[in-house]
Amino acid sequence: MRRLLQRLPRATHPLLVVLMSYQLLMALLIILFYPKIVMGGWWLLFHLAVIALLLGPDGKWGRMLKPWSPIAILPMNFTELHYLVYSVHPRDFDVMLLQWDYTLFGTHPTLWLEQFTWPLLTEVLQWIYAAFYFFPIILAARLFLKGKMEAFYFVAFQIVYGFYLSYMGYFVIPAVGPRFILTDIQTIGLHGVWLRESIDHLLSTLEQRQHDAFPSGHTMITVMTLWYGWKFDKQYFYVAALPGLLLIYSTVYLRYHYFVDIAAGLALAVVAVISGQKLYNYLSGRKT
Repeated sequence: MRRLLQRLPRATHPLLVVLMSYQLLMALLIILFYPKIVMGGWWLLFHLAVIALLLGPDGKWGRMLKPWSPIAILPMNFTELHYLVYSVHPRDFDVMLLQWDYTLFGTHPTLWLEQFTWPLLTEVLQWIYAAFYFFPIILAARLFLKGKMEAFYFVAFQIVYGFYLSYMGYFVIPAVGPRFILTDIQTIGLHGVWLRESIDHLLSTLEQRQHDAFPSGHTMITVMTLWYGWKFDKQYFYVAALPGLLLIYSTVYLRYHYFVDIAAGLALAVVAVISGQKLYNYLSGRKT
């Protein structure tokens, strides 16, 4: 690994370290809980393959493509949580999260928001929610194309680091969210104008039944993306700010998250920004 890191631009070291560290951690969890994990062998092979890819020989293409490898790796890491989270921590915390919301507001936010339900709004918010993954990718691509390579490597590291922090949070407090728990007491269904139901069905099919409500990764990563947009690409920030705020709002409106999930996502975004910069500086050997 040291030889690999020496051949790559020093700014890429932290990204490779955080990518490989997470794969090693998940591989260890799979080994420890192997009898309980469906498809455990396949997921273990996946992590070993990713590690081999990252440690593999580098040429011109390797140097260019490895910083973009999280685009393919992160969705697979997320998908496997369906098999890992509840096997490692077989308990639902939805009742606790519901109680926290009710204590704060005296009602359930998703129920209260029913009075603002409007098909066109639902349609727009569903599209924005589904586009979440592209928010940080577009920012990174803009930095890359503008030749702001130091900012590109730093933002790529911070976003990947943020994703992995949110993933590990799911192991601590597994919860499926209000769209599964409050279905029987919601009085108004969510209906769009064109493709809302199809998009929601597609997302549910791809994600399966995830225990990924707490913290809200959509909130956390969106806030981090907007923060780094403000720091490194204000033009992108001004364009993405409103859609980003609507995305955060959509997480409760569309009944994917409790309000406390949003609060936790905001808090974890602050933790990721501060701790991530310190970790990046330590791994890169310089102050950013």
